[in-house]
Amino acid sequence: MHHARGFSLIELMIALVVAGIILAVGMPSFGRYRDSMTLRQANAQLVQDVRRARQLAVTRRAPVVIRFGAPPSTTNITSYEIQVDSNADNAVQGNEVRTFRRLPRGTRLDHVDMVSQTDSVTFDISGTLKLGTQGGTLVFSNHAGQRDTLAISATGICYRP
Repeated sequence: MHHARGFSLIELMIALVVAGIILAVGMPSFGRYRDSMTLRQANAQLVQDVRRARQLAVTRRAPVVIRFGAPPSTTNITSYEIQVDSNADNAVQGNEVRTFRRLPRGTRLDHVDMVSQTDSVTFDISGTLKLGTQGGTLVFSNHAGQRDTLAISATGICYRP
C-alpha cells in the first residue's frame, strides 16, 4: 500500500479560505489601530518639540520661536519651524539655528489658538512664554477625523487638558 505524503488540494483550499476570513475580520481593527497610533505619534512629537524649544531657550539664553505652518497660519497645518532667535529681533537670520518639522503622515494641526500670538509660540530665556502672552491650544487630527488637543500654559508647560 502506498500512502501519499503532504496535503491535498482541498485541504490547502480550506486553509486559504480560513486564513482569508481571519484576515478580512482583522483588517478594519488594524486600520483603526494605525489611525490611533498616528494621532499618538503626532501628540508625542508636538509635546517633545515644545519641550525642546523651551529647553533651548534656557540653555542658549535666547528666545526660541515655534512658527506653525509655512507660511505661518492657524488651520490645516502639516509643518512647523523651531527657531533660536539669537539676537531677539523676531526676524529670521541666516546664522540662527532653525529646525523644520513635519507632522506624521495623515495628521495635521486643525487649529492653532494662541491667545496673544496667533500662529506662533515664543519662549523667553527663562523658559516661560514671552512676556504678555498667555499660551493657548493646539488641536490636531488624523485623516479618520479623530482629534486630540494639547495646551501650552503661560509658564511654558505643554500638557494634555
